Amino acid sequence: MADLLDIAPSTACDVVRVDGMRIVVRGISVDAIAAIVARFPQLRSIASSGGDDIVANLIAGCGVAIGPIIAAGCGHLGDERYEQRAARLLPEQQIQFLKAILWLTFPNGIGSFLEALTGLMGQGEGAKPVKMRLKKSPSASPLSSDAASHQTMQ
Repeated sequence: MADLLDIAPSTACDVVRVDGMRIVVRGISVDAIAAIVARFPQLRSIASSGGDDIVANLIAGCGVAIGPIIAAGCGHLGDERYEQRAARLLPEQQIQFLKAILWLTFPNGIGSFLEALTGLMGQGEGAKPVKMRLKKSPSASPLSSDAASHQTMQ
């Protein structure tokens, strides 16, 4: 039988090459995503807008969050030095990092993640109505019109 440690993607990583150097990147966790979205609330609208080119949407709509996302993918969530350095990378280099980080974070695509999250929250297209069938439980006492029941005196 499999265990959580058998399926956890702790070793999933990719290598981005910049100026002849190899930098290992990993996907970012839900708590890291929450921390970044809390700092940059405009990310919510970009992610929910959908589309296939989320990287271009991130750069166009909220370039200020690119540095923190790259820093988090390189294992330095919230480290200002790494965030500033990542923000100063060339756009082509930033795209390389973002593509690797987003692929590792959302291997089935961000759309799939958002659909599952929306379904979990019970809103949007992914939500399924819950049907409940009520079944009356039988009464412990017999009905008064039942022949076997005792007559009451009035």
